[in-house]
Amino acid sequence: MFEYADYSGKIEDLKAKTGQAAERAGIGFSLKEDPHQKFRIVFVGQYSAGKSSILRSLTGKTDIAIGAGITTDETHAYEWSGLEVVDTPGIHTEKRPDHDEKSYDAIASADMLVYVVTNELFDSYNAEHFRKIAIDHDKAGEMILVVNKMARADLGNTPEQQKIIRDDLAKVISPYTPEQLRLCFLDADSYLKSLEIRPKSPALADKLLASSGYNGFVATLNRFVREKQLSLRLTTRLYEIDKFLQDAIKQLEPGSGDTAVDGLEENYRQQRHAMFEGQQRLEVTIREIFTDAASKIRNIGMEAANCLEDGCEQEEVERKLSDAVRNAQNIMEKCQPAALLALEEGLKKIDVEIDGIENSEFCKKLKASIESRYESLPDKVKKMLGTVGSWSKEIGDNAVKNSYNAASALKGGLKLSNFSGSNIHNIVKGAGKFIGFKFKPWGALKFTRGVAVAGQVLSVLGAGLTLYLQYRADKDEENMRNELRKNRQNVRSEFDKAASELEDYGRAFVMENVTRQIGASIEQTDGRIKEIRDSRTNKSDSCREMEELHDECLGLIKEIHNQPALLSE
Repeated sequence: MFEYADYSGKIEDLKAKTGQAAERAGIGFSLKEDPHQKFRIVFVGQYSAGKSSILRSLTGKTDIAIGAGITTDETHAYEWSGLEVVDTPGIHTEKRPDHDEKSYDAIASADMLVYVVTNELFDSYNAEHFRKIAIDHDKAGEMILVVNKMARADLGNTPEQQKIIRDDLAKVISPYTPEQLRLCFLDADSYLKSLEIRPKSPALADKLLASSGYNGFVATLNRFVREKQLSLRLTTRLYEIDKFLQDAIKQLEPGSGDTAVDGLEENYRQQRHAMFEGQQRLEVTIREIFTDAASKIRNIGMEAANCLEDGCEQEEVERKLSDAVRNAQNIMEKCQPAALLALEEGLKKIDVEIDGIENSEFCKKLKASIESRYESLPDKVKKMLGTVGSWSKEIGDNAVKNSYNAASALKGGLKLSNFSGSNIHNIVKGAGKFIGFKFKPWGALKFTRGVAVAGQVLSVLGAGLTLYLQYRADKDEENMRNELRKNRQNVRSEFDKAASELEDYGRAFVMENVTRQIGASIEQTDGRIKEIRDSRTNKSDSCREMEELHDECLGLIKEIHNQPALLSE
């Protein structure tokens, strides 16, 4: 099961049910549709490599043409569970050379690029086009490389055959490794055949499924989504549904007849809003720190690659590349403290906003009301307040601990926000756990030993630069041009890989320090609001339906946030 499509389908279903419930309740419902938020998977590669068969296997769509020869003359986009999957014409067909440009147009907007080759791998022309996509179009970081039609290989889709192909492939895709391009082996036709015969021959279908490699292919897609934290894009739609449902419930739910209880719910709503808005601001701010840095590193890589030109001297090349490596490293090293500073400032801003709620006249009157008639509150509300227990507020190295019961806590003038679990100071303190992880982008890359002056990027030249110099001495202009182009691509690819790793780290940083940390407090606050709502017994059917849909929405958000982040060690 492809997790992203599964979640996306559930969200589409939730959106439909919310619209139907809103119509029954007489409430207008509409969500703004952002076309840029739609997840786009583009299938590209050799003609007759089986792209359409893989796409049909993944989506279950039977209207996708498959067969021998060229089955896709134009780019075709298909809607699937709220995603867009794109089938492109085959790269480099002598019959239709226009296919290449059509595929490149689709590639530019891909969130996930599935590049498909057959078990026979690349010819020289396709190898060059692959490098153009991976390096010149900077798509290696979004790529999954699939070797399809493995049933035709001498040893089938076996570990032994996979090793042979992996070794052959490594020579073509250099400077990338098969692991960096998320290589997987597949026979889509075997998988489709297993679906066809399963009703009559389940045992044979199981064998075909196992030999197809389909489950490994889907597992690779899921790892990619988790590595890139792409599921977080789904929460944008969920947050919009969440906001609508909260507003609808507020509109539909009856008052309790108790101003203290109603006021307490409103207080929690205000806290939740402050935390949610702060979370959104922080996610954008910190993500931009890493993406801007990655963009600068890619530009440095392009400039560094351009120093390899006709007539260049090795000493000058080494000096310029050395400077480029140091500049890129400096940018990387500044990212983490910049992100930490933004995190602290953002969390403090949330704390100030919650302090403002705490010190408002509304909140002061609410405290007095709860204190004066605590014993007459509904049992669910008293139980909620009574389970708070003790609270620790930490600022810097100073810790002030207060143990109290619900009634005495109010007399002490402590924040109502403590009852919701929104302890922003502790979030700041706890953030150091993840921030202590040292990002080492260059250390994570695998370099071959070659020319090494001040930076590992120089090693990508190695024998290639030596070979280029030899060609220049022999005045072989065609080979000179080819080697210069290849070495420029190699240099660019190393900077691109470092930039992609930095972006991946930035996504994990945001998830661990912002989304999950603040999200935990929001979740606790939602629990308090639910306790208060559950204490009301005179709700309409429409109100209860909206509450059930809201619980479903929050459950999906929590499930997505709890997916493990894949970090570089």
